[in-house]
Amino acid sequence: MSVSIEYIREPHLEFGGHFLHPDKKTGLAETGPFGRTDPALHPTQIRVGIVGTRATAELCERWVDECRHHIETNKKQKRTVPPDSPSLLEASDEEVTIEALVKSLTPDFVGMSGESSFATQIITAERWRSTFQDREARIIADGTNAIQRVERATDLIAEHIERIATVSPAPDVILVAMPEVLLEGSSTAQLNNGGWLNLRRGLKARSMKWGVPIQILREDTLSGKKASLQDRATRAWNFSTALYFKGGGVPWRGHGLGADTCYVGVTFYKAEDTGGRIVMRTGVAQAFDYLGQGVVLRGDPFEWDVDEHGKTPHLTRTGAADLMRKVLTEYEKISRLPPKRVVVHKSSRFWGPEHREFDELEGFFEGIYAVNPKAEVDLVTLDRSRVRLARIGRYPPVRGTFAMVDDAYPILYTHGFTPYFDTYPGVHVPEPWTILEKHGDSGPRELAAEILALTKMNVNNAAFSDGVPITMAFSRKVSEVLKQVSPEMTVRSEYKFYM
Repeated sequence: MSVSIEYIREPHLEFGGHFLHPDKKTGLAETGPFGRTDPALHPTQIRVGIVGTRATAELCERWVDECRHHIETNKKQKRTVPPDSPSLLEASDEEVTIEALVKSLTPDFVGMSGESSFATQIITAERWRSTFQDREARIIADGTNAIQRVERATDLIAEHIERIATVSPAPDVILVAMPEVLLEGSSTAQLNNGGWLNLRRGLKARSMKWGVPIQILREDTLSGKKASLQDRATRAWNFSTALYFKGGGVPWRGHGLGADTCYVGVTFYKAEDTGGRIVMRTGVAQAFDYLGQGVVLRGDPFEWDVDEHGKTPHLTRTGAADLMRKVLTEYEKISRLPPKRVVVHKSSRFWGPEHREFDELEGFFEGIYAVNPKAEVDLVTLDRSRVRLARIGRYPPVRGTFAMVDDAYPILYTHGFTPYFDTYPGVHVPEPWTILEKHGDSGPRELAAEILALTKMNVNNAAFSDGVPITMAFSRKVSEVLKQVSPEMTVRSEYKFYM
């Protein structure tokens, strides 16, 4: 066995003033979001609505106000320092264990206001606030039927979302301050056919028809009582970044990602037939550009015989072509031009002509070329690698480690020791990715570099990276939301309605 290893340098992101930096929080703190380079990508104010009980709405209002200001991190870490360290207030003859704030991993939050680097003001108003009684929530929670509890909780909160979303002018984002009493016993329920009802996903599905994205906040998170909470500064970074994006802003741009490239993730979810049986499958395509702006499109349901074809579903040639054509046409509305290059990520292999009607490989090419006959195409199957690398010392392999085994099996570490932090910011043994299959002109090293860059494009938080490319990261969550969308309901293509 031969193994060649190289290091792919940490991708940078682009922020306000075209400032380049690998860390999201540092970039946002220094020059603000990338949206500030273009007025069309930057909201100077975000109008926020609040739904909850009077108590949770008050907690939410307090949290929003706190996020308008600077928040110092309270994340502490124990470390051992030598006796002559300048960190010690008093001299010592031996090593000393001290507890110190970890500013590098969890920097202070700069505040989200017109005067901070965000240059965005959060606006709240009484007309954008709708509360329900705590008694109403408790009556629902005391119900004996789990399915009815979830349905009634969804109906209750959706009614108040509608009240705010349909006023004029409407808010840009609605915060749902979810009372703990509903989360404890009314958040999920299993249906008779084996499927699940989910309160959070149901609310996101329902709110699409009013055209205002929602952000759900737990009562115990707002009160600070939830176990294993992140420090307040980190929570503020994540909350404000997601709010800025949902309010119409672009937090950062992927430097090194092709400006004329469309990155697509394809997944599947189970759907019911008219008799309520889960025998159907539906393909879902999520397309993203270098700005992190995305569209979500679902294909038509199709029957899938597990006994005949296996557990892993595949699209028919027609289904694959239609799905690609639809998602790229929707993507073109955002970018105003058809993509010159299309990269498709999938977790299962691409079936070819040997599978007759399920020749999805040809279908993908057909759908892409229908939008742009001259497009460059890369179809890639991503999976977790069974081959692992070991590194001498206490830390795992470096994030960005790229290895080729026998010149045929590429491995990429998107989690691992991170030179920027000079540590491994994780607790579990990192799992590398492998490019299991590819069709197209790009080599595995180029594809791996793009995958690494796509792990930094999650606009739902301000973490250094997610370890999972954005094309794959939200596949399950998007599918779960779409499962809650009945045929007569409005389906929005904008990514902000699913995150």
